[in-house]
Amino acid sequence: MDPIPRCFRALATLGHALCSAALLGGPTGRLLAQAPAPLDLPGAMAMARAAGPLRQMADARQQVGQGRAREVGQWLNPTVEWRRENLGSDLLPDIFTTFYVPIDLSGRRVAQRQAATAARQRADAEAEGDRLGADLEVIRSWLRAAAAQQTLGILTAQTEALQEIARSDAARAAEGLVAEVVAVRTALEADRARVALASAVGELAQARTQLARYLGRAEHELPLLASLEAPTLPAAPDSVTAQARARQRPDVRAREAAVQEAQRRLAIEQRGVFGELQLQGGTKQTSGVMTGQVGVAMPMPLFNRNGGARQRVAGELAEARALRDDLRRALDGLVNAARRSYGAVRDASATVGTFERRGMDVAQSARVAYREGHITLTEWLDAERASADARQAQLRWATEAWLTRLELERAIGARLDASSPLDLPLLSSPSAGS
Repeated sequence: MDPIPRCFRALATLGHALCSAALLGGPTGRLLAQAPAPLDLPGAMAMARAAGPLRQMADARQQVGQGRAREVGQWLNPTVEWRRENLGSDLLPDIFTTFYVPIDLSGRRVAQRQAATAARQRADAEAEGDRLGADLEVIRSWLRAAAAQQTLGILTAQTEALQEIARSDAARAAEGLVAEVVAVRTALEADRARVALASAVGELAQARTQLARYLGRAEHELPLLASLEAPTLPAAPDSVTAQARARQRPDVRAREAAVQEAQRRLAIEQRGVFGELQLQGGTKQTSGVMTGQVGVAMPMPLFNRNGGARQRVAGELAEARALRDDLRRALDGLVNAARRSYGAVRDASATVGTFERRGMDVAQSARVAYREGHITLTEWLDAERASADARQAQLRWATEAWLTRLELERAIGARLDASSPLDLPLLSSPSAGS
């Protein structure tokens, strides 16, 4: 059985065919050009924002929050009562038509509308943070899948090379040109590479399944992913600028709005010691004479003075203030840690960015040298491992560079430049700090 996955061979063949099709005319070139293009990160983000479940859940939570805010701020409806008395007697009927209109003398309804405004602001800020978190999850998933795909390619090439050398050594051992132990050793290394390749196939399948879930698609509907490239790494903002931007983050604004909402809710419950005053007015027809009626109704606070509600809301206000103050204190540390991590990755970019090319050169040179007898089997195997490790190290670094940059942008609440896939204001734009 061929140890190289047929699906990967087919994708590689398709890639070569598409490159050739760009130089071809006629029906063949047009037919190949219709094959799905590799899914890059911007394309994945567009799909996730259009139909991804994480974005849909964020939108739904925003709708729920806004609806609850509207419930709090609604004015009470007036009540109309029609009543007929003296039924079943010889007396003339008494007919009452009464209107009940709630009167807000304590200002409780005004405080409720103020609380509703703060609740809408909190819901909008939390939804903005939820969407940002959803985007980050999609990006992490795409990076994982793209890295797994390229890792599979690296291990596939390594396995093919080891199998080729193993077949060559087996033939040379049969002819007595090399010791049998050499052929056994190269065959063992080829088998070890097959095991690593099988693990890489499983990792890619899991990564693609998770990515498809976040994109709202089935796994078989996803095309080949684009190559994972390291992001651009512009200079990080200075500490003062970063801290100023961070204070406009969605979660900071949500915590501020939550405190304002809790303050207004406490005012509501404090003014709720006395019940709602109702103004009553209407008509009364009794003994054939039409008269008017007027009245005032209000519940007496003898047994319930709204103490439980006031205590509850006071605790909610204390919790909201504690959460807000905790986030404020943590901002400096979060931003500084993100800046230091980003600076370290940026400093290493010049060196790590050449790992793939250098690793491929090492592997190619070692294979030629081993066939020509210039290096030993151990030296060649070490060179193959060093080549694979270097290429995988560049993949890990590219992934880490993306995540580090995105974490810095999330920490400061702004994009470093227009190449960022996050839906945040640009660092240089006035709206980023307004």
